[in-house]
Amino acid sequence: MLERVRDAIDRHDDPAVLEYARADKMVKAELEGFAKAVSERFGERSFLSLAAKEANGEAFHRVTDGMNAIQKYEVQQAWNTMLTVQRLSAHERTASALKPSDAVRQTKAQRTTLR
Repeated sequence: MLERVRDAIDRHDDPAVLEYARADKMVKAELEGFAKAVSERFGERSFLSLAAKEANGEAFHRVTDGMNAIQKYEVQQAWNTMLTVQRLSAHERTASALKPSDAVRQTKAQRTTLR
């Protein structure tokens, strides 16, 4: 399953990664753990800006500041994965934040139809 996730990440197929994460609790736990490690090391939203789309721009230089060449290479190799897990985390935070407002909206809609 993780191989499929890795392939989806390489293709920048965020919906597929999200689907795999929802389908398998082990995959979801692993992705969440990796996202937490990335956030602790580089910051919670370091890979969400437009500048972070490619591993050669301003965001890359900011993230790898002070690293040696080997470390920069390793970050560059993991860039798409880190980018994807931060996108997924952001999506999950947004979905969690919207649940209460969706519930209120549905309740109001039900009340309106009952009148």
